[in-house]
Amino acid sequence: MKKFTIAFLLAVIALCVVLAFVPGRIRKAAQASSGYGVAATTYPIWVLTREVLDGTGIEAQLLTPPDAGCPHDYVLTANDLMKVSAARKPLLLFKNGAGLDDHICKAALTANKGIVVVDTGAGIEVIGEDDHDDDHEAEHHHDDGDDHDDHGEHDELEEHEGEHGHEEAGHHHHHHGGENGHFFASPYEARKIVATIADELAKSDPVHANKFRENAAKLDKRLQILGDEFKSQLAPYASRHVAAQHNIFDYLLRDCGFEKPLAILADPETPPSPAEVTALTKEFKEHGVKVIFTEPQYPDELAKLIGKEAGAVVVKIDPVASGPADPPIGYYFDIMHGNLETMKKALAE
Repeated sequence: MKKFTIAFLLAVIALCVVLAFVPGRIRKAAQASSGYGVAATTYPIWVLTREVLDGTGIEAQLLTPPDAGCPHDYVLTANDLMKVSAARKPLLLFKNGAGLDDHICKAALTANKGIVVVDTGAGIEVIGEDDHDDDHEAEHHHDDGDDHDDHGEHDELEEHEGEHGHEEAGHHHHHHGGENGHFFASPYEARKIVATIADELAKSDPVHANKFRENAAKLDKRLQILGDEFKSQLAPYASRHVAAQHNIFDYLLRDCGFEKPLAILADPETPPSPAEVTALTKEFKEHGVKVIFTEPQYPDELAKLIGKEAGAVVVKIDPVASGPADPPIGYYFDIMHGNLETMKKALAE
């Protein structure tokens, strides 16, 4: 009996020694069994959310595939909805905003009633899209004097968006209540996104609130510096007219003093007609477009064709709308610094 008591005491002491060396692991396991879930609708919002969560042991889910690009008409699959329904409740869901992913949030809410949706675009000065209808867009008409502050009417588009399938590689231009939701491509606007994410996380999790705010403060400083670099290095070329596949770079170029870039618009279901290509080429020539920005998320054959005819160089820059499934911390900054060098070189030629 005495030997058993001594052995038991030795076992308890040994266990205490082991636990003393793994407090972090124990805490992490405890967090995993309770609390709340974190998710994001789009890749760029997910990447920024992961930066704010860094060092807390809390992981964020991405509702859409990492290679989906801008969600536009993306429809959540059965597997996507299973991730939502199985998520810890309440689920804090960070959405992009400006109508870009309303249809995703609506579908997610049907699978998990415990979702708390947070609009990370709240408070951002939104750029209004052109007030053209689809037929007008197909003719490739663009007004020279677009007002950047003309937001138009903000309409509910879930029904409209639900009528369209998810095109894998089509060129397309979408309206989300007359608003451009691609503000994540601007470091300055990303600062506001990060601040919203950190504030909401701190409200939901006071234990890690200081860490969230610490991460957000570091991100804010880095994003400010990055935005300043874009502005100072590209501003000398702001008088030049540029074009893009669609309006994803409007905020970034606005930061640097550029006019609203022209966009390549085409029917996503059918190739552009020779007449449409001719109209675009003529328009680009008239505006003196010398650089066309494309994205890795979309094929660039049309841009290359128009660029060749209009005498414009075609360069690919990445708005971080998609990427690897497990990006390293700092991925946003790595990609954006690469974009800056590419844009500066193209504009200087």
